[in-house]
Amino acid sequence: MAVAMQFVIGALTAVCTSLIIVLLLWRLSRLRRTPPPCCDVINLLTWLLDVSQAVMGAAILVLVVSDVVTCAVAGFLAVLAGALTLCLLATRSVVMATGSRDVDRCEDSGKVNNQRCTGVLCITPLLIVQVSMVTVFCALPLSQLPVASTTPPRNHTPYHLTCLPLALESRDTAAWSYSCFLLVAVGWLPLLVAMTTDVIHYSRDVYTAARRKQCRSMPVACLSTGALRLVLWTLVLALISAQVSRTSSVAEVQLVLVLSVDLAMLVHVVHDVLSVRHSYVTQLRHHHQQQNQLPARLTAVTRAQRQQVR
Repeated sequence: MAVAMQFVIGALTAVCTSLIIVLLLWRLSRLRRTPPPCCDVINLLTWLLDVSQAVMGAAILVLVVSDVVTCAVAGFLAVLAGALTLCLLATRSVVMATGSRDVDRCEDSGKVNNQRCTGVLCITPLLIVQVSMVTVFCALPLSQLPVASTTPPRNHTPYHLTCLPLALESRDTAAWSYSCFLLVAVGWLPLLVAMTTDVIHYSRDVYTAARRKQCRSMPVACLSTGALRLVLWTLVLALISAQVSRTSSVAEVQLVLVLSVDLAMLVHVVHDVLSVRHSYVTQLRHHHQQQNQLPARLTAVTRAQRQQVR
């Protein structure tokens, strides 16, 4: 049974990771053909999100088939990539809510909203500090500090998912305190920031659209997949918190945990595809509107010139 579940987990994780990698390569090819403006921070954050989730999926694959030697490194990469995903989701939500976004155009209005840019030069130092701090926090069990020495090597479980750093035996150890700090500071806090900011941002978006009698910038499908992604990450953190609080290895909890991570990656792919499709359709409609308005403008200019000649 354990071998069959390992095969199912490995196959699902491989499919989700492959989709993330395909999405990342597609973004890179699209970037080479039509480079975005220098102030498009959302593209940078989305690209980093794809990279972190691809690393997380690859680390879970290694954990499924790993031995004692590679277990610690794969566990570190899985925790690091998961923490970076949550922090990047929070950063992306804050950037979108503060208006530093290439605002989507409405289908019903012919006006194009002006773009307010923060600039990559402003967001890059924040990202460097963020990635550095998360890496240091997640790499503590790999050091020679007490948090590393008190973490017992329990890498011989059937699922190989109790690797670094959540391999705990007692609440009296430094590893348990470290795991709680990692969950609260690097897990729950960014997730709560992302959820709160998204609710405020989209509520304000719907209110503004209703007040001005315009269409909403994002369709219901994109909003639903974005909310579902945050719900799945909430489930992942709840399962990890339950595993840490029980300080024991539970195979069922680990199985649901990995399946939730895979579903979160799959929903991320669906959300990105829907967002790109919506952006493409919006730009296409706006281009058609400009082409239809161009003859009318030329006629008006020609009529004005004829009147001046007369």
